[in-house]
Amino acid sequence: MATSKVSYFLDILSKTPAHQNLFVSANQIIQIQRILQKTISPQLAKRCLIGKFSEGILVIYVDSSAIAAKLKHITPSLLKKFGSQVNTIQVIVNNQGYKNAINLPNNYKPQLSQKAAQNLSELVLVIPMSPLRTAVESLLHNCKPDELC
Repeated sequence: MATSKVSYFLDILSKTPAHQNLFVSANQIIQIQRILQKTISPQLAKRCLIGKFSEGILVIYVDSSAIAAKLKHITPSLLKKFGSQVNTIQVIVNNQGYKNAINLPNNYKPQLSQKAAQNLSELVLVIPMSPLRTAVESLLHNCKPDELC
């Protein structure tokens, strides 16, 4: 019921002359976001945020230079998908802003079940010294055991 009241309020507000431009811009960004999510892989889409869009220039924030390079590589196909409303795409690496969007705590440690930790510990004992062994040891060291499993 509260959702319908909010929707009704936003519908009325979007029709007022003072707020029409804001709602038009918001709807354009939502439409662009949907097209972007349909066009690129889900893994890539999770690491991209639509920023400002005005006068045919679309700003996309990404969390790393590798993602920026990938996005710049596919820019021509993105421009075709967006059609005439987007003329230019600017890709900006923004590590700090993206970390805030993900909302992971700084001290986050993934959990391993006791069984998984035990199996990985046994694996470390039987495999020779190698990058795989080093990675498994690092995983065991950096993950906190899940005491509920």
